[in-house]
Amino acid sequence: MNVFTLNSNCMKSISCFFLTSLFFSLFSCSNGKTIANLKRDPDTRKDFANVYWKSEYTLFDKATDEPIFPKKENGVLVYEIYYSSNENPNPFYGEFTEDELERHLFYKFKNKENCMLFCNRKNKQE
Repeated sequence: MNVFTLNSNCMKSISCFFLTSLFFSLFSCSNGKTIANLKRDPDTRKDFANVYWKSEYTLFDKATDEPIFPKKENGVLVYEIYYSSNENPNPFYGEFTEDELERHLFYKFKNKENCMLFCNRKNKQE
């Protein structure tokens, strides 16, 4: 029977490495932004802040409150989102610049699954 043992200093180093890796994996985003870059709209009405989003703030998903970050395409920030409304609770996909998104007065979602959470709830209420 083989027994593998590590001394306590080695175990501490391995633990620190994995915890550090986990921390950066959890808090890093695809475009290089980190949790420290989040800036929430001071308006306490999260649904209002989502619909009437201002580019000076981080965009948050209406259903899950996850941050939504833009991707850079040819030097322009583009948001790839799903959106919906109370009046027509169906998922729609769109790609918007910051200026376009500020004028796009719909609920905004990070992905189709999150948008469907909202749509399914609305459709059950009717």
